[in-house]
Amino acid sequence: MSSTPLILPRRCRFLGWLVRTLYYRRVSVRGDSVSRRPTLFLLSHRNGATDGQIYMTALGDTPSLISIQLLRHWYLRLFFAGIPVVRDKDRIRYGIAADAVPSPVRAAIAQIKNGGSLCLYPEGTSAWQAHPLPYHNGMAVIVARLKAAGVDFDVQPLAAYYSKPDGFRSRVSIIVGTAFRPLGESIADLQAELANALDYISVNAADNAAFNRIQARAWRGARDGADYGAVFLRTQAAENTAQNCPEKPLPATWLVTRAYPPANTVDLRASKAEHRPWAKVLFALGFPLIAAAALLAGRAADGRNNTTFFRVLGGAAAVVPQILLWLTACYCAPLPALLWLVLGICGWYYYPEPAPVPLAEHPDAAADHAADE
Repeated sequence: MSSTPLILPRRCRFLGWLVRTLYYRRVSVRGDSVSRRPTLFLLSHRNGATDGQIYMTALGDTPSLISIQLLRHWYLRLFFAGIPVVRDKDRIRYGIAADAVPSPVRAAIAQIKNGGSLCLYPEGTSAWQAHPLPYHNGMAVIVARLKAAGVDFDVQPLAAYYSKPDGFRSRVSIIVGTAFRPLGESIADLQAELANALDYISVNAADNAAFNRIQARAWRGARDGADYGAVFLRTQAAENTAQNCPEKPLPATWLVTRAYPPANTVDLRASKAEHRPWAKVLFALGFPLIAAAALLAGRAADGRNNTTFFRVLGGAAAVVPQILLWLTACYCAPLPALLWLVLGICGWYYYPEPAPVPLAEHPDAAADHAADE
């Protein structure tokens, strides 16, 4: 096995930057400084494969353990790279044997032993819900073996806060937790220690109703200029404390001093001026092939947590045909073609930021919360 630590290829970093720049309105990073030592980064998993492109904002070229399904086709490999993992759902969907790839645990240990860092999604998959999915114990196994080998490394949790995971031109906030050296001795102790560290900075509301209250206040804070993730985390900490849940005080760098109205009185809907339907029309007319391909591909999603993934892949596939259409128009009618492109760019720039959508608080409410873009 090579002694050189892995890094993400430049193409993945470049395409990730394009996704963050063109699809999202802003991606911010708050919290502690990212560790520069060999580090196992524990990441909350909220929005499918798109999470990897978002976390690049803070973690740069750090690779991750990645589902084999994202490496099965050359087109997907343009966007994604890393240490392959065969999950249970991959064995069921594609009939891939667990031993079809080298041991991801051994590869992860070698990566950190060689002086590199690694991203790990302990949940294994994502879901758009009020709290994390159960954490697999692979993170504890990796840490235990690194400690047994005498490797000097850090563990650092990060969490992504999406205002609307399936919303074009929405915002994302990354909260960076405090790096630490695990103290647990047994697998069980390490699992609890690592899970608590990630839970502490992740979306972890008591239920959907609590999530909706916290989300509403975070959205109000974001519209007033505060960081969406910072307001969400502080409000969540206050709710947990009020419900007698044990809660550590938040570091000063995460605090928001502005007081916001009670969350249940905040209206999530945008004002008429913020809807800007003319911008949506200009964007659709300026980039017709890209917009149509993204919308069609998005229909393949089976949840809000992977809609953006399919839209990005579909829209990217239409980029070359769209460019050829522009070039043809420029050859036939240069001035109208230039105006067409400028108006499309204006539509993208002024495209309204979508408001968050509440989670259904009872089964019958799901139909009432359709995405409004």
